[in-house]
Amino acid sequence: MRLNDLLGRRVLDAEGDVIGNVADVRLVQDGPMLVSMQRALRVDGLIVVENRHTRLFGYERHVGPELLRRLIHARLGEVWYLPWDDIEEITDDGVTIAPRRADLRPLEDLARY
Repeated sequence: MRLNDLLGRRVLDAEGDVIGNVADVRLVQDGPMLVSMQRALRVDGLIVVENRHTRLFGYERHVGPELLRRLIHARLGEVWYLPWDDIEEITDDGVTIAPRRADLRPLEDLARY
């Protein structure tokens, strides 16, 4: 699967409720060593936005001018981080996750680590 195939897919929680759309992924460089002498990238998790599929441009991570960040967050609604282990299934209809909406971690919690 290509990243472009994943972006924009709707995400359903364990109860079948739509919680939002995939807006981005978090990559970690800890795979096998490549010929370029760097480690391969792997998908660590998904970033899901509640209201719309939109490009984030880093504003979800508290980057940029305060006013612009507030406008972006008002448009996005909730922004969650879903670890790859929480993904149950990826189909043409969307992404199904194991946790319920109430149990999801806000993306800003990830920034604290």
